[in-house]
Amino acid sequence: MTYLQGLKGGDLPGTYLLVGANNSAGPTPVGLVYQGPLDAVSSDGVSGSGVWSTVAVPASFGAAGTSVYGPDNLGEGQANLVGAYTRNLNGSSPTPEDPAIVGFTYTGAVDGSSADGWRSVQGITQLGTPGTYTFVHSVDGGLAVGNTDNADVDDLTGYFSLSSTAFVVDLETGLQTPIRYPGQRDPLATHTAYGIWDNEDGTYTIAGGSGERLKRGTSRVDSGEAYLIDYDSVTGRFSNYTSFAYRNRDRTDLISHFEGIYRTKRGAYRLPATSVALNRKGDAAIASVVTVKRNKRDDFKPEANWRDLKVTRSSDGEASVISTANSQFRQVTVGFANYPDDNGGLTPLDFVAQPLLS
Repeated sequence: MTYLQGLKGGDLPGTYLLVGANNSAGPTPVGLVYQGPLDAVSSDGVSGSGVWSTVAVPASFGAAGTSVYGPDNLGEGQANLVGAYTRNLNGSSPTPEDPAIVGFTYTGAVDGSSADGWRSVQGITQLGTPGTYTFVHSVDGGLAVGNTDNADVDDLTGYFSLSSTAFVVDLETGLQTPIRYPGQRDPLATHTAYGIWDNEDGTYTIAGGSGERLKRGTSRVDSGEAYLIDYDSVTGRFSNYTSFAYRNRDRTDLISHFEGIYRTKRGAYRLPATSVALNRKGDAAIASVVTVKRNKRDDFKPEANWRDLKVTRSSDGEASVISTANSQFRQVTVGFANYPDDNGGLTPLDFVAQPLLS
C-alpha cells in the first residue's frame, strides 16, 4: 500500500512534487518521492509518467524505515523534505534515550541522495523531556512543524497521542520552538501541527487540530476542532489562533483536523481537512477542502467555506466510504480512500482529486 502524504508544485508547469511512503502504517515504511505530472499514465502497476524515487534516512540513524510527510521545492532539482523514521526496539518499551519514532529534516537533491543533508529531530514535550514519538509533518520557507510525545505520559490516558506537543523547527539551525496556544495549557489536551505556509513577509501560518482530551473517570474523548495560528519568525510571537468546527456547526460528535495548508494568490487559505465522526453509527471519516479568508484587521474570518470531497474509484465509480484529505496544492488534493469489497471489508487506495474551487 502506498500512502500519499505531501504535495507541492514542481519545477515545470503542470508538474508536482509528491511524497509519501510504501507501507507507511507498518514498522518498516519505505519513503517515496514523485516528480512529474499527476496523470493517468500507468506502467507495470506504477502510476504517473514522472519519476519515482525511494528515500531513506542515512544508515547511521539506525532506522528500520522512513516515511516522508512533506516537501518544499527549492528549484533546480533541490528540495526540503520532512518526515519520520521508525526504530527497532526489539520489543522494549520506548524511552527518551531510546525513542520509537524520530523526526527528520532534509535539504538536498530531491531524490534524497545528498548524504550530508539529513538532520534527526527528537522533539521536546511540554514536560521538558525528549519525546519517544516525534513526527515532522510539513515544511515551507525554511521552517517545519511537527509533534512529539512520550508513551504513557500519564496514568489517565496511557496513550501518547492524547497529550501531543506541537513545535516549529528551523531547518538551518535545528532550533525548536514550542507553539504557544492561548489560555492555560491542559496536560490532557493535544495540539497538532500538520501544515505550515510561508506568507513571505516574515510570518508563517500553521494549521492543525486542537482540543481533544479524555474526560477524567470516563472513556469519553471530547471532540476537537481544526485551527489556524500565525507565527512571526522575527519576534517569535504566535497570534490569531482561530478554531474551526466541521461545516461551522456546533457538533460534539465530530473531530475535525486540518492536514495541510496552501495559500492562494489572493491570500485565502485552502486547507485539506479530515473530520471523524464519533457516534452510534460508528467511526466515519469525511475528506473536505476548507477555504479560510482574513478580515480587514488581518485575523481569520471564523466562518469557513467547507466543501466535502466525493471520492470515487476511477476503475468503476465506486464511492469511498471513509476518506481523508492529506495535502493540498493549488487545485489538487491528495489523500486516502476506502472502498467496500465483496467480503464486507474495505479496500484502501490513494486518491488525487482536482475539484473546482473558488
